[in-house]
Amino acid sequence: MTLDVPTLVLMLVVGFGLLTLLLELAGRGGLQRSELRRLGGGAMSLCGGFLCFALQPWLPGWLTLLGGNLLLMAGLAQLASAVSWHLLNRGLQVWQHWLLVGAALTVPAILDVGTPLRAGTMSAAMAALLLPATVMGLRRGWRGELSFRVVALMLLLANLALGLRVAFAVWWAGGGSLPAGTPGSWSSAIFMLAFMAVLAAGFAFVLAGFERMAAQMRQLASIDGLTGAVNHNTAVSLLAHSLERGRRENQPVSFVMLDLDHFKRVNDQHGHVVGDNVLRAVAACARQRLRSSDVLGRLGGEEFGLVLPATGVVGARHLAEQVRLAVEALELQGDGGQPLRVTLSAGVAEASKADTPETLMHLADKALYQAKQKGRNRVIVADDWMRNSTLQSVVG
Repeated sequence: MTLDVPTLVLMLVVGFGLLTLLLELAGRGGLQRSELRRLGGGAMSLCGGFLCFALQPWLPGWLTLLGGNLLLMAGLAQLASAVSWHLLNRGLQVWQHWLLVGAALTVPAILDVGTPLRAGTMSAAMAALLLPATVMGLRRGWRGELSFRVVALMLLLANLALGLRVAFAVWWAGGGSLPAGTPGSWSSAIFMLAFMAVLAAGFAFVLAGFERMAAQMRQLASIDGLTGAVNHNTAVSLLAHSLERGRRENQPVSFVMLDLDHFKRVNDQHGHVVGDNVLRAVAACARQRLRSSDVLGRLGGEEFGLVLPATGVVGARHLAEQVRLAVEALELQGDGGQPLRVTLSAGVAEASKADTPETLMHLADKALYQAKQKGRNRVIVADDWMRNSTLQSVVG
């Protein structure tokens, strides 16, 4: 079997060039992520390294080896930095920088040695640069985006290929030979395989970046940025889902509407910064008392809603009372550092089989209105009169 190494080199030049172009276009298109900028720099270095090898017939041998290997090492280091930014939100550690320096210093030191020793040493140095990112990708990246699992697997394949080339170089230096083809061409082919895996990891990395951005956009679309609660539309959707599941499983579903008392006065007297702090503290009080299946939603302004699957009116009232007492006990600071106390009122409603999210929320709102009318800082459970009134208003 004949291995056309120059063709493989040109394929890698084109591949890393396309990856560089893709990352440049992604950056201009709004995907401005630190890890992808580093990956773009790495792809450019790798493209330049293989371009040096492609120009070998027209360049001095020492320049090809020196420039090509140094650029490849720089590219692998930038890829490792991109992985670190993606998984840990930080760049390379100090010891990894020293590892890069040590690997780079080996290049001019072995230019004049025999091919087997040079190939083995270069492969070992490159594998050392890539190994920390590979281990990190397999350990931490496996729990992240699905696309990043491909990145981790391709980096593992690249490390295995580089390790195989080291073993091949040792065997070659010991006098081994192949029935077909020269040892040098087989060594180069294994080297090309390693960087084809790196190229595949680069394209998968781009997909992982898009996947993460999409997840963050979905979160921004469903989460209130101030309090961390789900927004109004998401709360309604989750309430609808809970009602459907409750009907299927014959389980109760309750909804609690919470509203801070005299919150406008807090904003007017202490400013919106203090008001935002109050909202965050109230949301934290509620969240700490919820189960994993419960949902905290911010319905608007100072109004929150609790979606409580598999919870009857007694349990819902008890939870609302716990939240009310916790908010009443909050020790907050107003403008100028003076103590600030806040209270909330709550309306509780348990769903009937015919309730929609809108009717159940309307029922809880009526109970909340009664809590306000009776002096605030209390929990009121919706009764039959409120339900009949709600049904009449919906029908009307």
